[in-house]
Amino acid sequence: MGTTAIAVFASTLIAAPAAQAADVTLKSRTSTQEKDGKIHAVYESYDDHVRPEDVSIRIRKKGSDRVLDTVRIADRCAPESDCWDMKFLSEPVTLPEMGVYTTDVVVREGQSDELVDRDNGELNYGLAPRLTVTSDRQWISYDNHLITVSGTLVAKDPNTHEVKPFAGAGLYHRNSEPHSGGGWLWTDDKGNFTDSLHFSEYSTDTQLEYSFEAERETLTLPFRKQELKLKVDAPRGTVNAPYGSEVPVQGRLTRIADDGTEKPMRGYRITIGGKNTLPTRKDGTFSGRYTVKQAGTVKIAPSEWGWFNTTAHSLEVAKPPRTSKFMSLKAGVDKDRKVTFTGKLGVTEGSYPAGTTALVAIEHSTDNKTWTNLGTFTAKYGATFTQSPAKKGSTSSYWRLRHTGADLSSTSFKLGRKSTQLVNDDLTPEGVRKGKTLTAKGSLIQKSGSSWKSFSGQTVRIYFKASAKGATWKKLGTAKTLSNGTFSKKFTAQQDGTWQIRYVDTPTTHYADYGREDHIDVR
Repeated sequence: MGTTAIAVFASTLIAAPAAQAADVTLKSRTSTQEKDGKIHAVYESYDDHVRPEDVSIRIRKKGSDRVLDTVRIADRCAPESDCWDMKFLSEPVTLPEMGVYTTDVVVREGQSDELVDRDNGELNYGLAPRLTVTSDRQWISYDNHLITVSGTLVAKDPNTHEVKPFAGAGLYHRNSEPHSGGGWLWTDDKGNFTDSLHFSEYSTDTQLEYSFEAERETLTLPFRKQELKLKVDAPRGTVNAPYGSEVPVQGRLTRIADDGTEKPMRGYRITIGGKNTLPTRKDGTFSGRYTVKQAGTVKIAPSEWGWFNTTAHSLEVAKPPRTSKFMSLKAGVDKDRKVTFTGKLGVTEGSYPAGTTALVAIEHSTDNKTWTNLGTFTAKYGATFTQSPAKKGSTSSYWRLRHTGADLSSTSFKLGRKSTQLVNDDLTPEGVRKGKTLTAKGSLIQKSGSSWKSFSGQTVRIYFKASAKGATWKKLGTAKTLSNGTFSKKFTAQQDGTWQIRYVDTPTTHYADYGREDHIDVR
C-alpha cells in the first residue's frame, strides 16, 4: 500500500512554471472546500477577462517553489455565458500529507500569454475539521478583565483518515462588542492556539466566535458588575459649623469581589457635593474637607465606573451662621525682622464638629488699604496657631489675617522697628604676627526718618571662627558705642581665622545688624 501511494504522489509532481510567464496580481482568491470526502480548491474570481476553463491551480508547500499538485477548475460556463457565479470548484486535490499549503493561480497554462498569480491563497488539506474552544474565565468583571481563550483544531488525514492535530491553520476570530473588529490566529505544531483578550468597563455581555472554514465555535461571556460599599465615619448626623469653615470627611470604600469577599478599593475617586474629589488609599480609606457654605443635603459618592454598581451617602448641613472670629490674636516682629502671628480661630455662637478647620491668609499692606496675600495656612478651630510669613518686616507696614472661606479679616497690626547698620567695620591690621595686637572697630548708626544718625550707648559683639576644619563661631568680646556711634576693641592675634562684628543686643524698638566677615592671616 505504501509503495503504491508513493508512486501516485510522485506522478503528480509538476515542474515550476516557465520563466517567461508573466507574474501578475489577479482579482481573485482561492480557498478550500470539502465535498464528498475530498478536498477541493475554490476559485473566486472578479476578473471579467478570465474564464474558469482557462484557470489551473498549483499547490506548493509553504516556503518552497516545488509544485506538489496542479488541479483545473471542474466547474464550467457555457461559451456564451458571462460566468456570473464567480465561485468555481476545482478537481479533487491529492497531496502527500495533511497540512496547510500555498496556492498559485495560473491562467492559460503553457500558452504564450500565460499569467501566474503567486501566493494567491492557502489550501487546508484535511478532512472533517473539529474545533474546540475554552476560556480561563467564565465571565467579564473587574477581577476578570484579562481573559485567555485556548483551543485545538484537529482533522482527518485525507490519505490515512487518521485524526491528527491540524498545524499552521488560520482561524478567524471576532467578538460581538461594537468596534471590536476581528483577526486571525494560527495553530501551533500540536494544533493548539491561544487568544489573550482585554475587556474594559464599557464591555457588555460578549460573544466570542472562532471559525475555521465551515467549523464555528462560540463562547458567551456575561458582564458582571461588582457592588461597592461606602462607609462614612465623619461627619455624623447634621453638620452645624460656621460659614466658610471646613469640616473633616472620612470613610472607607470596599467592593464585593467575585469570590464573595470584601476587599478595599485603592485609588478610587470619592466626590463630595459633586465638587471635591478625594482618592482612596491602599486600604480603601479616604479623608478630606468639605467647605460649609449653605444648608442642605450633601452627597458623598464614588465616581461612576462601569465595573461597579455605586452607592452614595448623604449628610445634612444646617444653615451656617456667620460666627467665625479671631481670638487672642497677637502679632509682632523680632530684631531679625521675623513677623509672627499667634491666636485662635473660634466662633461667637453655635458649635462645630471636632477637627473643623479654615484656610487663613497672611496679608501685608504699606498703606492699610491695599493688601497683598503672602500665603495661607490651615487653622483648626479652638487650637492655638503660630505662623510666620517668608516676607521680612520693614521699618513700618501693616499686617493682618483673613479667613478666606468666610471673607473675614482680623484687625490690622502696624509692625516695624528702626533699622540699624554697622558701617566702617574692620579688623586691622590685615596681616599680623602671632601675639601682636588686632583692633576691631567701626560705627553703629540708626535710621531716623529719612536720615541716619549715630547710635550711642549700644553693645556690639565681636565673633571669631578659626580656619581649622569644623570650627564654629565664638564670641571673644564686646564693645560699647561712644556718643558719635564709634567703637573699638583690642585682641591678641593667636591664629588664622574670620572675624565678624554683630549688633544683636537691641532694644525692642530696633532691628539687629551683622557686619561683614573679615579674614585675618596670622603669620
